[in-house]
Amino acid sequence: MKPKKLIMKNFGPFIEETLDFDQVATTGLFLISGKTGAGKTTIFDGMTFALFGETSGNLRAGKEMRSMFASPSEETSVSFTFAHQSLFYEILRRPEQILSKKRGDGVTNQAAKVQLTIFDAAGKELKQLSKRNEVDQFIKELLQLDAKQFFQIMMLPQGEFRNFLIATSNDKEKVLRNLFGTHLYQGFNEWLKEQQKAQNKTLEQQQQLAEQLLSRFDWQQEQPVFSTAEALEAWTADLEQQTAAIATMQTQKSEIDQAYQKTQTLFYQAKERENLRQEQQVLLEQQVALEASAPMINQKKHQLEALSWAAEKQPIWQRRMEKGAAYRHAQNQAAAAQDQLRSIQLQQQDWQAQRPIIEQRKEALEQATMKQRMFDSLLPIAQQAHKQQQALSDLRQEAQRQQTKRQAFEREESQFAAQQAQWSAEIEAAGDHQTVKIQLLECKNLLEKWLEIKEQYAKATADHQQRTVQEQALINKQTHLDKQETTLTVTLKTETSQNAKMQIARLQLLLEPDEPCPVCGATDHPNLQAHASYTIEDIMESEQRLLRTQKELTTAKEQLSANHTLLQQCQQQLAETHTLIEERQQAKEKAWQALFAALQVLEDGQAKITEATAADYLKQRMIVLDQQTAAVQKAQQQLQTLAQQQKTISNEKQALIEAEAAVTTKQQLAEGRMAALMEQLSGYSIQEIETQRLELKKLIQQQTNEIDSDAAQGAELEKNTVILSEKVDNLQTFSQEKQQEWQQANKDIDGFLQEAGYTEAQFEALLSRLSEKEALSMEVKQYQQDLYATQQRLATLEQRLADAEPVDSEALSEQCQQLEATREQMQEQIIQKQEKRRNNQLIYQELHMIYAQNVQAMDQLSQLQQLAETINGENSKKTSLERYVLQRYLEEILVVANARLARLTRGRYQFELADKVGSYRSSTGLEIDIYDDNAGQVRRAHTLSGGESFIAALALAISLADVIQAKAGGIEIEALFIDEGFGSLDEESLEMAMEALEMIESEGRMIGIISHVRELRTRITQQVFVETNGGGQSQIRIKE
Repeated sequence: MKPKKLIMKNFGPFIEETLDFDQVATTGLFLISGKTGAGKTTIFDGMTFALFGETSGNLRAGKEMRSMFASPSEETSVSFTFAHQSLFYEILRRPEQILSKKRGDGVTNQAAKVQLTIFDAAGKELKQLSKRNEVDQFIKELLQLDAKQFFQIMMLPQGEFRNFLIATSNDKEKVLRNLFGTHLYQGFNEWLKEQQKAQNKTLEQQQQLAEQLLSRFDWQQEQPVFSTAEALEAWTADLEQQTAAIATMQTQKSEIDQAYQKTQTLFYQAKERENLRQEQQVLLEQQVALEASAPMINQKKHQLEALSWAAEKQPIWQRRMEKGAAYRHAQNQAAAAQDQLRSIQLQQQDWQAQRPIIEQRKEALEQATMKQRMFDSLLPIAQQAHKQQQALSDLRQEAQRQQTKRQAFEREESQFAAQQAQWSAEIEAAGDHQTVKIQLLECKNLLEKWLEIKEQYAKATADHQQRTVQEQALINKQTHLDKQETTLTVTLKTETSQNAKMQIARLQLLLEPDEPCPVCGATDHPNLQAHASYTIEDIMESEQRLLRTQKELTTAKEQLSANHTLLQQCQQQLAETHTLIEERQQAKEKAWQALFAALQVLEDGQAKITEATAADYLKQRMIVLDQQTAAVQKAQQQLQTLAQQQKTISNEKQALIEAEAAVTTKQQLAEGRMAALMEQLSGYSIQEIETQRLELKKLIQQQTNEIDSDAAQGAELEKNTVILSEKVDNLQTFSQEKQQEWQQANKDIDGFLQEAGYTEAQFEALLSRLSEKEALSMEVKQYQQDLYATQQRLATLEQRLADAEPVDSEALSEQCQQLEATREQMQEQIIQKQEKRRNNQLIYQELHMIYAQNVQAMDQLSQLQQLAETINGENSKKTSLERYVLQRYLEEILVVANARLARLTRGRYQFELADKVGSYRSSTGLEIDIYDDNAGQVRRAHTLSGGESFIAALALAISLADVIQAKAGGIEIEALFIDEGFGSLDEESLEMAMEALEMIESEGRMIGIISHVRELRTRITQQVFVETNGGGQSQIRIKE
């Protein structure tokens, strides 16, 4: 990726500035200079924001980069164009920002926007993306970098990599961890610590269980214990005591037990003797077989001794083979050197035969040289005469031109003085417009706040009025519903009474004598009341009217209840809006007081402004201020241009005056010199002199080359003769030495072969069988072990069976059975004691299992601790796992950096990763040393000079960027920006740094140096100036 153009509008200190990289980077190297804080680094911020929507280092959000000098209606945007693989990409990005409305008053919050357009090499549009997610994803896939990596690859911050070069391993680890994302190793170390805590917790829980078991054990004789291991040992002894106590309680059966045990012992002894006699018979047979194999084993012993002797003498035999090969090689070298010497001697004889011819060439060369010297002395005189004649003519013309030009300068000076007075008066009349602008912006913000609160007050008032109307409507409706309910209640009573009369009349007509009345239950009604006559239709119609009235009354009651609820809600909302109106009224008055106070400050207390005229007043003042600002900026630019022109004209006028006097003097001197030169030429023209000189020069060069070539040939032949003579002597001596060594080796072999009685063929045969030596040794050793074991066991059996007498084992077996029956009957008496012992045994086993688990857990904990210590760097190398991984990354970076450093230092320096273990972990593992080829030894990076450190840091930084870029898999970044780092360099170091940058430039990179160092302005022709106007606003100017 190569930057092409950057356009920043209302971004940082820039209002509308364009930087064309094709214009400033024609040679690849360019300087960005300006005062501190002018906005040099903001140029790089602009590129980073256009690509990723954030600034370099992500120190400020995009919306925070909006210029304070921007007009409220003008957008902030950055357009960045770059090229890659014959395609051009133009990305336009706008941050989230607050702008004034295009229609009416007030402001609007504009969301962030982005647009990416792709063009081919001919400028034809291929594709356009305008959705933020699509553009961000496309840039990410194209570059394969995020904003942080882009910043690390393209920008070298102030002294950062010089510090990285000499930093401790701890500091390097922090930087590389962020670059290569090795945080997981650090997290793994924390995980191990958590595992250790968990293991310790498990051990504590098991220890609690063990303490519970310790309290449950029923001691025979309690003892103090201080650990689980001591408890297990003490319990073992206590269990034995319990066993002994049980035996003591078995007093009544002790005699039977003793008899039983004695009889049983005799029985077992009898059975054991029978088994031993059987084993003795088998071993005797095995001994006979082994003794029969003795002659064969003795033969193999002799073979083993011979092979051991051959293995011991094998190095001497090998040495004779090596000496013989060395002797033959030396003979061949000596013969070849002798042939080369004879060839050189023949060439030397031919060279001596050419001596007379060479002497004749030397005499002719001396004559030609003398003649050439004569013409050489005349040529400067002729050239001087020619130049002098031309100079006279030029001096006369120059004198006339200078006089005319001086008169023109005097006229311009008078015009410039008048213009300067006029523009200075305009600037002075404008006053401090920047302060006024800040005050106006403050007033405008206060006005917008006041208008917003005023609008909220009006809205709250309108809402209150609307709810008041709504309340009155609900009250009217409530009154209407109350009346309707009363009317329907009366109607319902009337309809109910009328319906009851109709029902009674109907029932009278249906009464039968002596039947109970359905109303009162009586059987006799002597005085029946007279009723009107009603039909069935009249009664049914009355019932329907009654039902309708009941339904209407129910509906009226429901509406009345609902209306009452709405009325309560409305009244509550009215109270809330009333409170809100009071709050907005107070806020509005407070905002107006703040605005009015600010306007009074703006007009020095003379402002006559009302709430109705405030907005128009500020608008008019802003228009006037913008006009004044434009006029002042124009006057300042014109005044600055005029001052530069005045200075230039004044300098040129003074130079002209001095030049006029000098021309007159030169003209007089030139005429005198011309006459003297013509006398010295003696009739030769400059053309004749130059022709003679060229011909003589060719002749002299030809003869000189032939003589020098002959002399060089003779010297070379003499040199080769001496070298080859010495070489022949040395090789012959070397050949004799090798012959003596070979002969001595033969004597050594003959000596030990005669001593042992072997021939060379027999010895070679032994050497070929050395592979059998180990098998023979194992076979002989196994035989000896088997024979010794058999003999020892037979001796033991013979000793044990020597005094044994025959015993009837069947009788002993019967006697044991009888005693066992009696013993079993008495065993029941000690069941309780045995039960107690069993319970203790179960507790013992459970504690033993916990103890075994603890031992295993302790072993795991030890392994975890050892692993954690190793990963954390607590080892002989003092290197953690994360640092070991970072070593591999750093080695990869140094391999790339060494290729570049070798070129920058002409092969003198190379980076090396120090393998020495430091006193502390902080200085071990990532230390970088420098191998100095001139000194032939390794140096610390701290010992490099300023210029050398800059070159080393530059190579390291660029290589680090290359490795990051390669691992990310993105496109190649063909641009590099270096932010400062030159101010601390002396003159020599600065020279070295510039040479290094020029070499990096030759790789095809575009390099931009961000610096205010004055010396760089004279060294770098392509320059970009970031200039301030004194009020915080900056402009970009390209040096013409």
